[in-house]
Amino acid sequence: MEEKSTNSTQSNIEDNTAKNSNVIPDWLKDTQNKSWEPEIIISGLLLTSLFIVPSKLFQLFTVLTQEYAVHYVSAGIILMYLTFAINVFKVFFVVHLLSRLVWAGLVGLSYAFPEGVDNTKLFKHFRQYHFPSPTEMVIKLEKWCSTMFGFPVYTGIIFSIFTLVLILLVGVSIYFEFHGGEELYIFLFLALAYTILVLVFKKTKLAEWMGTSLPSTISSIYQSNLGKWKVMIFVNVILLLSLPFSFNDMEGDNLYANIKSIDEDLEWLDKSFWYEEYHDKDFRYPRAFIKTEQVYDKSLILNIAHFKEDEYNLVFFKSGEIQIPDSLGWEQPEKLSDIFKVYLNDSLISDLDWSQVKFQTNYQKGFTTQLNIENLKPGKNVIRVEKLCFYSLLFLKRLRVRERWSEIPFYKIERIKNN
Repeated sequence: MEEKSTNSTQSNIEDNTAKNSNVIPDWLKDTQNKSWEPEIIISGLLLTSLFIVPSKLFQLFTVLTQEYAVHYVSAGIILMYLTFAINVFKVFFVVHLLSRLVWAGLVGLSYAFPEGVDNTKLFKHFRQYHFPSPTEMVIKLEKWCSTMFGFPVYTGIIFSIFTLVLILLVGVSIYFEFHGGEELYIFLFLALAYTILVLVFKKTKLAEWMGTSLPSTISSIYQSNLGKWKVMIFVNVILLLSLPFSFNDMEGDNLYANIKSIDEDLEWLDKSFWYEEYHDKDFRYPRAFIKTEQVYDKSLILNIAHFKEDEYNLVFFKSGEIQIPDSLGWEQPEKLSDIFKVYLNDSLISDLDWSQVKFQTNYQKGFTTQLNIENLKPGKNVIRVEKLCFYSLLFLKRLRVRERWSEIPFYKIERIKNN
């Protein structure tokens, strides 16, 4: 009898504890009722900031590839991942702010017409319908807005973890002067190690801690209350909506890949990359460029962007570790300027006097030389830069001559002489 009484008492204590844990304090209720205020402020401020971030990420990408010789594939993965993450948040906050805009309209409607629809005053066809009251719609949309605002918290934690890993990998790549994609080995190793740990220790305290962590708990709350399939569909829709914006923010990234062919980009020339007069000073020059599209003088200055990886490759060329086959028709380089050949209308220009300089744009390093165009015909002419490139990625090593590494059309204008 005493044992039954003890069990009953213990059960009551557990029930009371469970009930107390679900009791919402008054201060939290008050915060929940006023949550729309910080939601709108936070969404608006973050959204404004997020529209600035993609251009800064692109600048970071160009600095990593040109100044620190981070492999283009590695830097491209970082740019693609971070750009995608930023656009996911932008879509989240845009949808949230638009939802709050509708919510504000319904709040005003519920104040002006608290009784809602008067069916007796409608056309006969619509009198049979049951319309929700403005208050019902406000409450329903309020729940949606509050639910929507929680998603960035969940995704933000996930993205932050991966971002931290990428930052560490970039730091390792720069510190140890990796320029052949060695950091990708590290990333693949970490991914494999994590997978093994999850499979081997799935019934341990570590697995339980990870399963009950903040992002996992938020995900479980959504799935258990909204339905796991609805949550998955909603998240995937947001991800798909983010893709077009991500591709747009990454436009022009292939121009900063030292070895990559850009024949398609040269078909429809983006003048901001090739002419200083059209260039955005916040961005670095990808390859070669000149000052103006129209040239009135007897000479012009040709500038070429510097890539740190060319310095590493030059060491291999000079040591004989990289041998150039005779079929390429290129002599073994002895200095950095030897990896370029400049053509004017397909005529090779020899004995150019190159200088190493820093451009006004972000103090970008580069090479500059003067081209004599006195004997060129008026009208359209073309500068073509050919480059000797060495490519190394994991086990893949390639030596390539990019005949159209840069191609810049310009128009020679004759000055009218005054009599």
